[in-house]
Amino acid sequence: MKPTYLTVLFAWVLFSCASLKQRQFKETNLPSIGAIGKEDSSLLTTTFKQVGQPLIEDCVALSVAQVPFTKSKYKAYLNLKTQKENKMAIIYADSLPKKSKYLHFEIKDKIGLMSLLNAPENKEVQSYLAKDKHCKIISSISVYVDDMYAAQMINAEGVFLKTDANGLLRIEIRNGKEKQLISIPKGEIFAYEQMGFCWGEDLYGKPKIVTLNARGKCPEGTEKNAQEISDIKSHLKF
Repeated sequence: MKPTYLTVLFAWVLFSCASLKQRQFKETNLPSIGAIGKEDSSLLTTTFKQVGQPLIEDCVALSVAQVPFTKSKYKAYLNLKTQKENKMAIIYADSLPKKSKYLHFEIKDKIGLMSLLNAPENKEVQSYLAKDKHCKIISSISVYVDDMYAAQMINAEGVFLKTDANGLLRIEIRNGKEKQLISIPKGEIFAYEQMGFCWGEDLYGKPKIVTLNARGKCPEGTEKNAQEISDIKSHLKF
């Protein structure tokens, strides 16, 4: 007996739902902290397309924590390794008394970051952000590193994000007067979080970033879309 159209449709819906459930674990091209861009999603994958990054001449403070793997975080890490066809560096099981750990970096000085984004040296970056409300900045990353790298970060007196002489964003650790620039192991980043931008007006009535948001909503009196600031101003003048 040939399947009816209803049966075929039902099978397609089941397949689509299963695919969508898997999509959240199909992140590719994982970005590093400080990257600016937006996600491009298809049925099975979500890709972060970087369009730029801020120039950070004065360091922005980061927080860093060493965190034990959970089942969900291990699944994200496993997905990364599967896509890259790399060997697993760790093994996770709920029964293991001592679980492997990863580093979680997060932008700590959000006020400092906001000031930098409004600074003259980042005028082109701000102009681009004002034209595309979908762009966000990577505010935190989860990354698996070896014990030596982890010890450097955890034991440092200060951990910062800074643009190096080649225009690359790197981590600067400080211990007393000693400073050291260290690259971020991008190949081991397996999770990230983003922040959006909320706009207001500067003293001259031009759009500026007044706060950062992580939940997709801007406080009252600010706008997610910088273009709306100009539209409201034009309407009031009219």
